[in-house]
Amino acid sequence: MKKCVQANRLLLRATRLICTQVVLALALVGVTYGFDGSGMADITVSGIVTDEKGEGVPGVSIVVKGSTRGTNTDQKGSFQISVPSENTVLVFSFVGYEPQEAVVGNRISLAIRMKTDQKSLNEVIVVGYGTQRKKDLTGSVASVGATEIKNVVANNGLTAIAGLVAGVQITQGNGRPGANPVVRIRGNGSFNASNTPLIVVDGMPLNNADDFNLINPADIESMDILKDAASAAIYGSRGGNGVIIVTTKKGKAGKPKITLDYYTGVQQVSKYIDLLHRDDDITYIKETTNQEWIRAGGNPATPNGSRSILGNANNSRFNYPAILDNPANLPDTDWQREIFQTAPINNYQISAQGGTDKLVYYVSGNYFQQAGVVKTTNYDRYSVRANVEASVSNRIKVGVSLSPSYAKEKLIPTDGHFNDGIINQALLMPPWIAPRTADGYYGQIAGYPDLIANGFPATPTSPVQFFYEPNYKNVSESARLLGSNFVEFQLIDGLSFRTNFNYDWRTQWLNYYRPSTIALSSSPVLTPAYPKGNLANIDSRHEERRGLNYVWENIVSYNKTFAQNHRIAALAGYTVQKFTEESARLTGQSGTYSNDQIQYVTAASVVNATADKQQWSLLSYLARVNYGYKDKYLITAAIRRDGSSRFATNNKWAVFPSVSAAWLISEEPFLRNNRIFSTVKVRGSYGVTGNFNIGNYTSLGLLAKDNYVFGNGTGMLTNGLAPGNLANRSLSWETNRQTDFGLDIGLLSERIQVNLDWYDRKTENLLYARPVPAITGFSSYLGNIGDIRNHGIELNINGRVLTSPVKLSLGGNLTANRNEVLRLGETNAPVYVNIPSGTVKTEVGKPFGQFFGYEVVGVFNTQDAALAGPQWATGGSMAGDLKFRDVNGDNRINADDRVSLGNSQANFIFGFNGKLSYKNFDLDFIFQGSQGNQTLSLTHRFIGVNTAIYNAYAFTNNRWKSPTEPGDGMIQRVYTNSQNTGGNTQLNSNWVYDASYLRLRNLTIGYNLPSALLSKVKMSSSRFYVSAQNLFTLTKYIGYNPEVSNVDGGESPAVAGIDYGTYPLARTFTFGINLGF
Repeated sequence: MKKCVQANRLLLRATRLICTQVVLALALVGVTYGFDGSGMADITVSGIVTDEKGEGVPGVSIVVKGSTRGTNTDQKGSFQISVPSENTVLVFSFVGYEPQEAVVGNRISLAIRMKTDQKSLNEVIVVGYGTQRKKDLTGSVASVGATEIKNVVANNGLTAIAGLVAGVQITQGNGRPGANPVVRIRGNGSFNASNTPLIVVDGMPLNNADDFNLINPADIESMDILKDAASAAIYGSRGGNGVIIVTTKKGKAGKPKITLDYYTGVQQVSKYIDLLHRDDDITYIKETTNQEWIRAGGNPATPNGSRSILGNANNSRFNYPAILDNPANLPDTDWQREIFQTAPINNYQISAQGGTDKLVYYVSGNYFQQAGVVKTTNYDRYSVRANVEASVSNRIKVGVSLSPSYAKEKLIPTDGHFNDGIINQALLMPPWIAPRTADGYYGQIAGYPDLIANGFPATPTSPVQFFYEPNYKNVSESARLLGSNFVEFQLIDGLSFRTNFNYDWRTQWLNYYRPSTIALSSSPVLTPAYPKGNLANIDSRHEERRGLNYVWENIVSYNKTFAQNHRIAALAGYTVQKFTEESARLTGQSGTYSNDQIQYVTAASVVNATADKQQWSLLSYLARVNYGYKDKYLITAAIRRDGSSRFATNNKWAVFPSVSAAWLISEEPFLRNNRIFSTVKVRGSYGVTGNFNIGNYTSLGLLAKDNYVFGNGTGMLTNGLAPGNLANRSLSWETNRQTDFGLDIGLLSERIQVNLDWYDRKTENLLYARPVPAITGFSSYLGNIGDIRNHGIELNINGRVLTSPVKLSLGGNLTANRNEVLRLGETNAPVYVNIPSGTVKTEVGKPFGQFFGYEVVGVFNTQDAALAGPQWATGGSMAGDLKFRDVNGDNRINADDRVSLGNSQANFIFGFNGKLSYKNFDLDFIFQGSQGNQTLSLTHRFIGVNTAIYNAYAFTNNRWKSPTEPGDGMIQRVYTNSQNTGGNTQLNSNWVYDASYLRLRNLTIGYNLPSALLSKVKMSSSRFYVSAQNLFTLTKYIGYNPEVSNVDGGESPAVAGIDYGTYPLARTFTFGINLGF
């Protein structure tokens, strides 16, 4: 009851906060109308705006001075506007150019030439708690604008910039609707803590990077990426993995500009795995039983069904099911096509912006709908945004930002090892079984008693059952309010104070119900044995989670130029952040449901309830100073002191300093007027950042709820508390120390831009669960055990290849990163992590997460060769078994012969992009790829090792069949589980694939209506486009997606790159229209 009251109070406070902000936002927007002027008869003025070369400049804002009336130039730089009188003054403005003013007078046509504004061009980079001119940057910072983001059809802004930034690897390992990409900046630097960069949206640090999925990409103005520690150190303990600063769109002075954007399209599975069809699979099974009968000493002439050996307890393995004697009477089911579909995708977007020189606003609404390529999965998102800023006086500016959103996701168990997900079920299921039988049962092995009698297992269960059971429910929903408020005071010339209050309120809930008619691997249903289901299979739960994350920032900034040559930009301040989360969970106890009529947790006669509340807080002090002399000698120093509630008393506080410097050589007299080199800058930096992304109470010894039956086991079940983990009073921060040297070059008046960086990033005090003696009652505790190093080179090149009449811009980036473990505890003992069917090893001197197993060198072609060895240590080897490399030379294969077979860390990541335009047509493309990374396919464990009872890869047709039919010499024989010799099912090099790839991530072709036509229909812009995502992928990987990420590994790179049968990535085709008024 107490928790319910607390939750209601939290909800009430959040509701009041929402109402207050909405009223304030509407009030500020309403002020807009007080600044608009009106006149008598209007005068129509037209003209063209050009740059210094005489070329038209599109998108220039043209506003009647002192009013909201305005327009924008079209693609050719032309405009037309109605003005109230000849005395009207028009203001022309555009990013990168000096504002221009012109009095209309008696002219009806104007020609305006814009002049380049270097200062404006260089004030587009957002850094921590402020902005800097691009030319003044001393660290490694990359920026992506709204233009690049809008050209990609994506539900997530991070997905839209994949392949565009050197040093930033963005992969989409899971194709589930609404799934988030995995983002890494300069490699993996943590074992147990998060490796995801900090994401800051309009000053609000997101507590969970997955929350970024609720941000509408169309609302994003820019994404600035702080890659080196010197840039990220201002965020201290949260900047260890880099920082992505997201700035949403703000209003611009002028009359209201309304934009409508809609696209619709279809999605398809980008790849189908090539499996055996009916006849080949049946041949496969017959070959298995025949070979096993012959090896057991049976007469080859003995017919199927009559093969038995006296005293043998498992004669069924010698005989195949009789129904396989007539393949033509059996279906040839493509189970992949039974679970996949062509799925729709739709996006509806409307936005409005405008204002005066006193107030500007931007408001938008969005509905995004994505059905999954796996049937019955889908994702829906609704979002609204309102950004309002007002100048209360010459010295006071205020702003409000509100962004409520709601998302709903329908799920089914798609991913999982073996029978845990329908992806693997579809790959494992024999093709000669129908999706539904004539009796209405689901097609599954358990529905055929003669198959079970012949040694077939009851699994896999049917992959299509979730599509047709109306009572199945697995729905996740979330509602969120992201907001920020600021007040900025201009105290004196150059000195300002800004206070921000940012908040992120979110609630999530899950309703899950599995009816009695859904089969489990241990309890198949809708079979002759269970024609109406099994009540024991019912499972239901309801979960709710509420969280409030707020940050209060107070920053004093000082900007001043002295004696013309000395420029100082400094800031200092403090921040307070607190996060509170409450959760509750109800579960119905299995076996206590009486029917399926009520699909809710309370239908169970026994309901279990749990509740939890967690908090953490962070108090920080920060300062930064930028100094420039003659705009060519630059130095930046920053420091931050963080205090975190997550660490023990002795280690709650840490200091994170940084220093960086740059020399703008192109400002020296010997290069100033050089026609080739317009910019040459060298820079260097060193900084320290941290990583505090661990459990909220990890350093403490906690008590956990437990129960026990006293007496001889017949007493009452008694609840109590027991120690849950070992305390670690010395638990400390993970610390990143990073050195960076860079070179920035601009050629031919910035027509070509080159950025080159070398970095060395070292993570110290690596957090990991250290093993402890069993006498303690625990297996491990979290401690600081090691060091990791990431070092590499980044190259980014962009250039305007053609400028007129055909315009062509090309860009490319390449990153070479090397990951190396430097230290693991006092003895540097390797760390082993067990996974299904194998082990992953992390050891000093190598990258994270080595797939650890046996190296295949061939197949034993004859029994004599198998007996000569090296023999499998347990059970021996026989003809057709895999032959492994005998590492220690003892002619026996055992655990001592395991070696590192590869890992998921890429040697190189790269991207290539371009934009081509001619007249009103344009084309954009993005390629992305990696080289040198491997993927461990655990799917191969079942469909690539010839166990016969499951379907298999089509390439297994080239398997070993006999000494005279050896196949390709690397694919083992077929066998049943009872004849599994030679270690064929142990993790080996056949399961590890080269996952290097090149993917056409995006291709968009657009057409803009001519300005002459637009003026007739009173529109400012109209664009039609077609787009394709993931159009093709070149790779050697056999699975659906070489970017695959495992389902059990979470954040840890130690178990990344493992394919359990993950939701495939979709190929998407869309058609869209963008209208401006």
